[in-house]
Amino acid sequence: MNYINNLLINENVHQSTLKKTIHFSGIGVHNGRAVSMRIEPADINTGIVFIRTDIKNNNIIKAVIKNAFDTSLCTKIKNKYGVSVSTIEHLMAALSALSVDNAIIKINNSELPALDGSSHEYVKKIIKAGIKDQYASKSYIKVLREIKVKYGNRYISISPSNKLSIDITIDYPDTIIGNSQFHYSHSKDNFITQLSQARTYAFFEDIEKMRTAGLAMGGSLNNALVVDKFKVLNPDGLRFEKEFVKHKALDCIGDFYLLGMSLIGKIDCFAPGHKLNQMFIKEILKDEKNYIIENVAASKYPDKILNVLSKDKALENLTHVA
Repeated sequence: MNYINNLLINENVHQSTLKKTIHFSGIGVHNGRAVSMRIEPADINTGIVFIRTDIKNNNIIKAVIKNAFDTSLCTKIKNKYGVSVSTIEHLMAALSALSVDNAIIKINNSELPALDGSSHEYVKKIIKAGIKDQYASKSYIKVLREIKVKYGNRYISISPSNKLSIDITIDYPDTIIGNSQFHYSHSKDNFITQLSQARTYAFFEDIEKMRTAGLAMGGSLNNALVVDKFKVLNPDGLRFEKEFVKHKALDCIGDFYLLGMSLIGKIDCFAPGHKLNQMFIKEILKDEKNYIIENVAASKYPDKILNVLSKDKALENLTHVA
């Protein structure tokens, strides 16, 4: 029997997708190339799928952890043919937080547009387009025991809970950032108001090195916070207090969605990054005793789900989890 019984009241219980297609354009923060992208509604159980429209064959890439690779400075995924797409974390965070389970993202380049360096533009357009419920149960992955991964002195741990929360700390001694801590309790409203506008950041002293390595070619003060020791170089400064650590939490939300469903657990982490986030996801999935996949709609509205099933043969593959 399902036992998710303490989820937030406003949590979705059915899968959902967009009501209509939305469009984005810009440049990739790392490759510096122009890119156009559209996000389209998708059928139930599609998940989040990218399609490279500039490539004719073998161009479909599903946003799941087994397809993640090369985690330097951003999240990248590729299919078995080597076709890839990168810097997906800000869009993934928006889709996760707004409970969009199914979407097809068609893109004509290998990197998503940087936009303003946060999830804010994605959130605004998704909300404007509208989100519709679908007649299939939404699933969550709920952690059953404590799990911890480390990378040097950096770590992420998770313990059982009935909602997702993140206690996060970053530490940049002798900079304006310093030691910064933030507690985040996940909900749509909290993501929109606390995290969605937090921008990615870089240190001025590292920019030349990144560009020598072919990275940050499209980076600017329009799509990133740039820090020079004790000074923020962006003319308008920070958008709000703790923007740096809040952006790290935003990245976590996006990377954790590579599980293919939302995560439930109490997370504590120090200096997370894309590599550590993906190590963490893989560690959860390594042992089936670590987690259970919960079907919320079946748990909360079993009669409604069974009625839908009896009336629509097109949903014969929908499983009622009891």
